[in-house]
Amino acid sequence: MKRGASGFPSPADDYLDTPLDLHRHLVPRPSSTFFMQVEGNAQAHAGFHDGDLLVVDRSLATRPGHWVIAVIEGELCLQRLAGTSRYLWLCSAHPNQSRLPLEADGDCRLWGVVSHVIHTLHATDRER
Repeated sequence: MKRGASGFPSPADDYLDTPLDLHRHLVPRPSSTFFMQVEGNAQAHAGFHDGDLLVVDRSLATRPGHWVIAVIEGELCLQRLAGTSRYLWLCSAHPNQSRLPLEADGDCRLWGVVSHVIHTLHATDRER
């Protein structure tokens, strides 16, 4: 009597000798890509939490709807870019915060576009 395997081979078996290279997937432009860590929960309504790791690409063109790193009064801040081709402003995920207009003569400028966010799904020692 012949015996056969039950189930199916794992698709991961084809990749056993190939290490996972996150840079290849997350950093297509290394010279313009930076990693930043979220501090605080000001953008928790949008899914960004304290300790999340942001991948920020300074070479990407900004567009309304993008999450960006902006320099506001000398401080780096995570904000969502909104507006039209003529008028742009920065928005917080929190509904009670007002939007900040981007003006040519203002003390606010765009620094880079958030291309990825990496966060832990389970509680860490820091949160316990």
